[in-house]
Amino acid sequence: MKRIFVSAVFAIAFAPFAQAEDFYLGANIASGTDGHVNVTEGGTTTRHDASGKQRPLGLYAGYVLSPGWALEAGYSGSGGSTDFDLDAGRRLRLRTSMGYLAVRADWKLGEAWSLYGKAGVAQGRLKLDASGPGAGPDERVHKTGAYLGVGAAWFVTKDVTLQLELEHTTKLKYEELTAKMDKISLGVRFGF
Repeated sequence: MKRIFVSAVFAIAFAPFAQAEDFYLGANIASGTDGHVNVTEGGTTTRHDASGKQRPLGLYAGYVLSPGWALEAGYSGSGGSTDFDLDAGRRLRLRTSMGYLAVRADWKLGEAWSLYGKAGVAQGRLKLDASGPGAGPDERVHKTGAYLGVGAAWFVTKDVTLQLELEHTTKLKYEELTAKMDKISLGVRFGF
């Protein structure tokens, strides 16, 4: 899976040398997550909210295959960790990231607006770092699953578009911990 994803990213990245007008780049930002961790010890469950959280950022590149259809690859990650202060001086840090490869279909609603949908495959990654008394080793979880996205685009100019998007992919799980990779983001796309 990793080789296919890397090959697709390189193919999209070097496609503009064939025809630059069929290539686009974009970036988006999503709101930070308000996660929590429930810790059960001695029959008592305690909820711990995030003490520090990062804002997910995304980058993507696409190649227009035909009017209304494109091949797109992207990456999103927080660049930092979401932290949880637990009992007795223990701390848990979570980092999530996701890469995807998808086909994108656009439906124009007029000169200035369009709707789009994306379907493909994504690989999510979760890194857990625990510190403090009784902390175990760092853990990593990778999971590949379906990727879906829907959004609306507003054309500021011929080559600049603002986008509002909802992305969904498989949840990452480690023991009783679940990290959701779904996000709503606001972004900008640049065509060439």
